Amino acid sequence: MKNTLLLAALVAGSLFITSCGKTEAEEAPAPTLYDRLGKTEGIAKIVDGLIANVGAETATPNSLMLRSHKPMLDAVNGVNGQPPTDPTRLQRLRNHFVDQVGEATGGPLTYKGKSMLVAHTGMAITHQEFSIWRQQLEKSLNDNKVAEADKAALYAIIDKMHDDVVNH
Repeated sequence: MKNTLLLAALVAGSLFITSCGKTEAEEAPAPTLYDRLGKTEGIAKIVDGLIANVGAETATPNSLMLRSHKPMLDAVNGVNGQPPTDPTRLQRLRNHFVDQVGEATGGPLTYKGKSMLVAHTGMAITHQEFSIWRQQLEKSLNDNKVAEADKAALYAIIDKMHDDVVNH
């Protein structure tokens, strides 16, 4: 009788543990796009690469992005020997974009900037300029060895902004 009670207690205990316990794989949520991009540090590298790529494009002869980026470049660098009027403008843009991507990809960051429509109203960004900007993003993603599936997921987020950015 004593052995039967002990065996019953062991079986009941193991059933309880088996039904309540989960493996680590079952408990761990799937990594978000934010995680897969390298969290804040990885996203910052992508954004910094994008900014460098856009800057390089605006410095080329016949740049297609210089028109839309000239006001920022002038504010940051100054014009005709005049000092910059807003030397931190590019840094603020960079930080906003890191936050925006960090939030949109499932991270803990919070974007506090203007809506894309408000931020781009008056800039008259063309579809071609947006496309070239997106190419500069792709270069940065490639340089940062972002997986194809993660690039596609980020493009889906970015491309949703197209209509708020272009032709305003």
